[in-house]
Amino acid sequence: MPITKLSMASGKPSVIPYGDKPKREYDRAYNQRRQTTETDYVKFYHSAAWLHKRREILERDYGLCQRCGKDANLVDHIIPSKDDWEDRLDSDNLECLCRECHKIKTKREWYKHHKSKERYMEINLVCGLPGAGKSTYVKRHMTDHDLIYDYDDLMQALTGLSSRHRNHDVHDYVMLFLDQMLRKLKAEQSFNNVWIIRTLPDHRIDSLLANYHHINHILIDTDASVCEARIAKRKQKIQFQKILNDYQAADWGGYRRVKNC
Repeated sequence: MPITKLSMASGKPSVIPYGDKPKREYDRAYNQRRQTTETDYVKFYHSAAWLHKRREILERDYGLCQRCGKDANLVDHIIPSKDDWEDRLDSDNLECLCRECHKIKTKREWYKHHKSKERYMEINLVCGLPGAGKSTYVKRHMTDHDLIYDYDDLMQALTGLSSRHRNHDVHDYVMLFLDQMLRKLKAEQSFNNVWIIRTLPDHRIDSLLANYHHINHILIDTDASVCEARIAKRKQKIQFQKILNDYQAADWGGYRRVKNC
C-alpha cells in the first residue's frame, strides 16, 4: 500500500503520495526562480502601467472570462508577453480569463512550444455585396477543420428570425463576437482556414492579424443588378442602394476578384 501524507492543497487538507509536493510549494519555487532569472518580467507585472491596463481590460470585458463567461480572475496576454514583449500593453492582445481557462490555455501554449505542434493557418477575408454569393464561395472552398464568421448566420442564430430580418440591438453582439475572435486569432493556429465574410473591407483585420497570419483578400464581384434581384427574391429588408454606394466607394486594392459566383 503506497505511503501517503496529509498536506494542504487548494486551501484544504488533502491526502497525497508521500513523495509529492503540494502545488503551493511548486508555485513558491517557481516564483522565486522567476524573480532571480526574469527580473524585468516580474517588475512589469508590478508596474503602475500594467496595473492600470489590467483595470482597464477588466472593465472592458465586464470582469467576465472571455472563454467561458464565468467571473474572471486575471488578465492574460493572448500572445504571451515572452513571445512578443513589445505588445505587452496592447489592449487587443489582452483578455480576461478565469483560472481554469487560463490553465487550459497555458497547457496548449506549453504543448506548442515543446512539442512543435503548430500548423499553418490562413485567414480568408471574403467580401462582396449582399446576394453576391460569399457564403456559397466559402462552402465550395472550406475544409473539414475551418472557422467561419458569417454576420448573417450569427444574426439569424441570435435572433431566431429568418435572414431577412436585422436587429440593431443584436448587431452590437455580433460585432463583439468578431472583436473577441480577432484577438484570439492572434495566438491561434488550430484551424486549416478562417473565413471572415463581410460586405466591405475592414483594414482593422489587416492591422491586427497581418503580422501573425497570411491573409487572402477575396472580392466576390457579382453584378449589382443580380445581387439586388436575389435580395428581392429573399424578401430581405436592407438599404441596398446605400450599401452599393459604400461598396463602390471602398478601396478594393489588393483584393482578388472572383466573378460569377
